[in-house]
Amino acid sequence: MKRNNIMTNKTDTVRAASKATNEAIEKSQEMFTKSTAASEKVAEGVIGLNASAFKGAEVIAKKAYDNYVSNVAAAFDNAKTLSKTSDVADFYKAATASFTKASETFTAQSKEMSELSTKVYKDNVEVAKKFYADAFKAA
Repeated sequence: MKRNNIMTNKTDTVRAASKATNEAIEKSQEMFTKSTAASEKVAEGVIGLNASAFKGAEVIAKKAYDNYVSNVAAAFDNAKTLSKTSDVADFYKAATASFTKASETFTAQSKEMSELSTKVYKDNVEVAKKFYADAFKAA
């Protein structure tokens, strides 16, 4: 009888250990699945945030380049105009007009770049806010 009791206790212990092990494996797998899903959401958010930042930088860089090309072309045109003047009075008149126009252009370009930079910044802040809200919602 004693041997039978020992065998029953061993069998019960093995079954209990096996059940606990299987439950632990299932819980671990469940936690892995949830953490993987959360990690994927974070990765997608970071990718979206980076894409927004790079797109904004591209827009600003393109505008700066366009301004540069336009300003250099205008400088050459102004130099040609100045080289065609026949006397000092015409030279100063052309130079003054050229300087005034360039100043107005630079002011307008600076304002436009500032507005564009502000828009890109605000757009990126909105993307970042959404990313963080989604990341903490998933946690």
